[in-house]
This record gives sequence, structure tokens and C-alpha cells, in this order.
Amino acid sequence: MVIVGIAAEYTMTVQRHVDRSNTLESAVAMGDGCIDHNFALWRQMCQNGLPGNPTPTTNQLTTGATALRLPTAAEFPNVTLVGAPTRSNYNPNATTTIQQCKVIAVDPWLNPLNNSDNPRLTNAGEIGDGTVTYNYLASAYVTLPTIGPKKNVVAKVQRVLQAEQDSFFNYAIYYNDTLEIHPGPPFNVTGWVHTNGDLYTGHDTLNFSQKATFGSVNPLRRDTDPGGWTVGFRPPDKNGDGNDTAHNGQTPASPTGVKPTSEPNAPTASNPSIDPTTFDPSNPNNTGYHELIEPPSSGSDPFQGSRYYDQAGVVIQVDATNNVTIGQSNGAGGFTNIGPPISGADPRTTAQKQLYKMFNTSGVITTNGSIQDNREGSSPTRVVTLDVGKLTTPNSSATNGVQWNISSQANFNGVVYIYDTSGSSTVKRGIKVTDGSTLPAGGMTIASQNPVYLQGDFNTGVNPPSNSGDPTKPEGNDANGNQYNRQPSSILADAVNILSNAWNDSVSGTVPDASPTTVNTAIVSGIVTNGPGFTYTGGAENFPRFLEDWSGKNFTYYGSMIELYNSQQAIGVWGKDNVYSPPNRKWYFDKNFKVRVPPGGNAFMNFKFSKGKWALVP
Repeated sequence: MVIVGIAAEYTMTVQRHVDRSNTLESAVAMGDGCIDHNFALWRQMCQNGLPGNPTPTTNQLTTGATALRLPTAAEFPNVTLVGAPTRSNYNPNATTTIQQCKVIAVDPWLNPLNNSDNPRLTNAGEIGDGTVTYNYLASAYVTLPTIGPKKNVVAKVQRVLQAEQDSFFNYAIYYNDTLEIHPGPPFNVTGWVHTNGDLYTGHDTLNFSQKATFGSVNPLRRDTDPGGWTVGFRPPDKNGDGNDTAHNGQTPASPTGVKPTSEPNAPTASNPSIDPTTFDPSNPNNTGYHELIEPPSSGSDPFQGSRYYDQAGVVIQVDATNNVTIGQSNGAGGFTNIGPPISGADPRTTAQKQLYKMFNTSGVITTNGSIQDNREGSSPTRVVTLDVGKLTTPNSSATNGVQWNISSQANFNGVVYIYDTSGSSTVKRGIKVTDGSTLPAGGMTIASQNPVYLQGDFNTGVNPPSNSGDPTKPEGNDANGNQYNRQPSSILADAVNILSNAWNDSVSGTVPDASPTTVNTAIVSGIVTNGPGFTYTGGAENFPRFLEDWSGKNFTYYGSMIELYNSQQAIGVWGKDNVYSPPNRKWYFDKNFKVRVPPGGNAFMNFKFSKGKWALVP
């Protein structure tokens, strides 16, 4: 009998162990299911974005209307749940089947952040050289009954969720088309470089301090040859052989630093409808990335919502006779005038009235100016001037007598779209931006389908260090003498021309002397790849265009240079006489763009979502 009893006890013990093992396996599977459920919802929340930020906080993930939906009993048809799943922290005395089912924001060491903090770095200088990754921790603690004295098994499942940010703004230089870099004087590129096409480098005075990549096969190429890297010049050069030793009088040589490599996968836009493989020349709203800076045409618009015209907090139209209309996009390709009605009741909101008053203040917008742009020919370019300084200075004549400026306008998103409707490749029109040394809190983006002329120090604070010869510190003080922190900023245009602090519009037919100037902004612009006398695009070293004699003068630049299209209005080829002499280029990639894109920049942002380390915690 003793032997039989021992055998029975042994059998029951084995059975309990097997049952507990099987039950634990089921509990782990349920925990994994909860985490997969939350991963899908978390990813969707990040993709859809939240106001002002695509990376949600713990509060946004776990409380209120934005909280991730908890799984239901119907999603576990083979298990009878005790109580409804809960996000509450695990309580060992509770009988609820699923506890602590949630996603929280954590730091890179997986320490929980404050519930209201986004998983991001915001201070200048804190950003490394790699891709920025945002970390979250998903958990699900599952309790299931089993036989034996312990009665229950608990599986405490956790998994790291990661969102890796990818954006055009992650790059110091990003080209959608063939990239040529032939600097002559020393040119040190401090951030990533990528082209979707071929890469041509001309000199060993060029130094890549970080990765430089080129597309192995560009689906938009007109031929079938694979893309690649060439130490030389892109035909047509002066003798058409692609290896012209007379080009600037120097023999091509390999760049120093990191050697370029093939990397075909370029960042994609967050809107899949503007993937370049879907461009359709038959649709006037879908002809290429230039659409991003154009007003929409009638008809189907794949770019709807991504155009800067659609995103703008204010749209400023100037017609052929210099009439100015201030309004807003209605989000569906239309335009709403926010000026006062000629007669009758005023239908405008308070925010629209304030926005109109702000941009209609004397001197903010000035029409019928002119600039002599020798690259574009002998005829002057008519310009509309936007004075940023008058927008950022408090205005005591505001509604109700309260001082306000652009920084105080809660309904303004920092995106200004301004354009002359009469501009074309033959009718020269432009936008001049002045007095932009101080930008509003949160940053500013200025977009136009016309070329933009950016005059003077921009986003630097007053008295920027370029004037003292220290290009490693791009910011000075604000008007009150306090340290100015540069704001996220971008200029998007058909072309972007840099005018120094010494520029004077009255100069005609000459190349005026420049003075040291600092610009802190991303530039999204076009290049010219053909035309009478074309031999060279000017290269990345001339991506921002110059119209002055910069000999011996510093042009200090912190930002990101992005080429997505060919210019359609500013089509003068590079290399003409009597246009400019190059500056001392003190150019640096602004690492802050990796975590804080300029207003409107979410159209260029993409996230790669992944499930990382998995753990069964004790």
C-alpha cells in the first residue's frame, strides 16, 4: 500500500507540474497577445500623430480619450476571464485575469518617464550622431488558475517597443536627384549625406565626417544604369568626358573621411500617397515633390494635407497687380479670405481677426520691391518682402488692447505660405524675407512656390557670433540680452538665395560685397540641371545660391539641405559671370532636427516600429 501511495503521490505531483507548466505557457501566450494588441494600437497612435508630437506620453497612452483600448474577453475565446482587463499595476491579492496591460514611455535604460513627458531629447547638444529611437515598455500580467496548493500561476510579460525616427531632416545633405559636390576650398560635412541617384565628388578638399550614401538603383532614373559613386564630374562638363581636369583648374580626387557606400532605401514621407513611385504627370496635383510648395490645382490631390499651402496657418497671396490677400487654406484645396467683409456681419473667428491684424500690420508685407538677380538675367526680379521682425515684436494695437505677437497666437502653427501668383519661368517673381534674427517660440516655416531671398542673420538672436569670427556657436543673445536658443525652422521654395547683412536692393548690375552672416534653418529647394550654357549644377556647395562677393567672408550655416525637385521658376544655370564669389563655408548639420522637425515637417517624417527585448519578469 505504501508503494502504491508513493506512486499515486508521484503521479499527482507530476500532473500538477505538467498542468502548471501548460497553464504558464497559456498565460505567457495571453500576455504576448495583449502586448501584440497594444503594439498595434500604439503604432497607430504614433502614425496618426498627436497635436504637436508624434511620440505620445504615458498619460496619453493610459488615460482619457486617447488611452489604448484594452483587450476584451472576445479576444480570448478559450479562456474565461475573471474581471475585465485593467491597466492598474499588478496586485498579487487580486483575482483579475489580466492586470497591468499597458504601454508606458521609458528612457533608453527602460526607466519610466514622468507621465506627462514625451520620450525625446530637446536640449541642444544632447543629440548623438545615430538615428533617434524612442522607447516604450509594454506589459501584461496574466493570472490563471491551476491545480495544487499554489492554485494560480502568474506570467508577468514585458516587451520593449521602439519607434525609430527617419526623416529628410536627419541629413546634412539629402538629394532626391544626382548629387554633385565639387567644393574647391575645404568643405567638411558634419552630418549624414544621401542621394537617391548618383554621387559625383571632385576633390580631396571634401571631407565626409559621417556616412555618405548613394542609391544603388533609382526607380526614377530615365535610363536603366544603376546609380553609383564617381570621383569626377557629371557630364556635360567642359569637355563632356566627366573627368575634366580644367574644371576649376583642379584634378578630381577622392574625398577624405568616411567613404561613400550604397544605400538604396531613402526616407519615405508619412503620407504614402506622395511616394515618388506614384507620381503621375497626367495629374496636375501629382507631378513630383515640387507639389509640396505649390497651391493645389482642381481635381484629385494625393498631396492634400501634406502641401505646405494646406498646412499653413496663414496663406498670403499677391497677384500680378500687387494686391495682397491674407487668408487660410480650407484643407480641401480652397482658400478662405480672413480679411474684413466689405459689408454686413463679420463671420470671422476671433483667431482669424487677430491673425489678419498681425499680418496686415504696416510693414509686415511690402509689395513691388525689386532685386537684381544676375543669375536669372539682366531684368530685375519683382519681390514681396516679409518682415519677420515686425511679426515677433509685440503690437500694442491688438484686439482688446492686449500686447501680443506671433508667439502668443495659440491658433497659429508657425507655417507661413506666401506667394506671387504671377510668377513663372519667364515672369520673375520672388519672396524676400528680412529681419528674421529672432523667431517665435516653437519655430517658423516659410514656404513659397517662388524663389526666396533670405536677407541677413536668421534664427540667431541679435549680434550672432559670425560677426566675431566664431562659427562654432551659431547663436547670440535675444533683444533682452539673454541667450537666444535657435528655433526649429525651414525655408521651402523653388530656390533659396542667401543675401548677407550688407545687401542693398539698390545695387544693380554689379556684384556687391557681402558681410559675415549666419543662418540657422533647414533649406528645401530645387536645382537647375539643364539650360543654355549648362555644365554643372553648382553642387551641394552652391545649393543655397549667392549673389554677392563673399571673398574672405564667413557664411555660417546650421541646418539641413534637402533637394527634392528641379527649380521651375528660378531656372538660371550656375556658372555665369558677374554673379558671386563664394564664401568661407562654415556649415554644420543641426542635430536638433533629429528630434524636433520644423513646423510642417511631419509630412517628411517616417517611423519604423519594432518590438525589442522580451522578458518574463519574476
